[in-house]
Amino acid sequence: MITLHNSQLSLSISEVGAEVHSLKNVVTNTEYIYSGEAWKRHTPLLFPVTGPLNNGTIQAKGKSFSMPVNGFARDLEFGLLEATEGKATFVLNSDERTRGFYPFEFSLVVTHTLHESGYTSSAEIHAKEELWCTFGWHPAFNLFMNGEDAELESYRVEFEQEETADRLYPVNGIFSVQSRFLDKTKTLPLSRALTDTGPTVLNTLGSRSVTLRSTAGAHGITVERGDLPTLVIWTKEQEKAPFICIEPMYSFQDASRTSEISEMEGMMHLYAGQKRTYSNTFTCF
Repeated sequence: MITLHNSQLSLSISEVGAEVHSLKNVVTNTEYIYSGEAWKRHTPLLFPVTGPLNNGTIQAKGKSFSMPVNGFARDLEFGLLEATEGKATFVLNSDERTRGFYPFEFSLVVTHTLHESGYTSSAEIHAKEELWCTFGWHPAFNLFMNGEDAELESYRVEFEQEETADRLYPVNGIFSVQSRFLDKTKTLPLSRALTDTGPTVLNTLGSRSVTLRSTAGAHGITVERGDLPTLVIWTKEQEKAPFICIEPMYSFQDASRTSEISEMEGMMHLYAGQKRTYSNTFTCF
């Protein structure tokens, strides 16, 4: 575990998945990241796929490969390239571990940089050959940042601008559509009734940032979406898990898509030598 420090915050990062496990205000003793009991994750990165797959497999280079939901990168140990008091950089290179899931040569470099008010995560996808992939961040924010009696219903998501958008949510892996889920609004109240129906997938937002706030206290998180066009909101269904995920992603698709990765909807296509970088800032208050 690598821990970054400044006068306000500490940021702990595991080499497994290059995953942030803790963002803590050392002055107020406020923890912003979920601790991982009801759901074993904290802030996993999703690569090279997001969402459910048809029969849990992909087709690539004429062969079939088993692929975990949301990809394999979150479960593999990254190499540590650099660590300072305020920044840590990790790398996952294609190798025998990755080729069992995904037969493409790549390098995924992840850098977490601590600021006085939060952190920035950057992911660089380097294609060493022509490939197809997608990417996303999946941070789980601790509802108890506002005290152990802070319920999900006390929280809301505030958009930077007024939004009108449909909601996609998978039922048995296949999307259903709730038309005009957002209807000229800047605020989405959260509730178990909403999250128990599954993740909320929003694809047409104009807001470049969204903020999680609560009436139970003053603490919250602002998520900068950067160049990631999809936003997913999720917590465990049918459980009162004390976290909510606000997830900027390149795309999130359902299990009705083709298994052939070169024809999958929502995949980025990179040629050998190309690089794609996504940088997102998470600001706590």
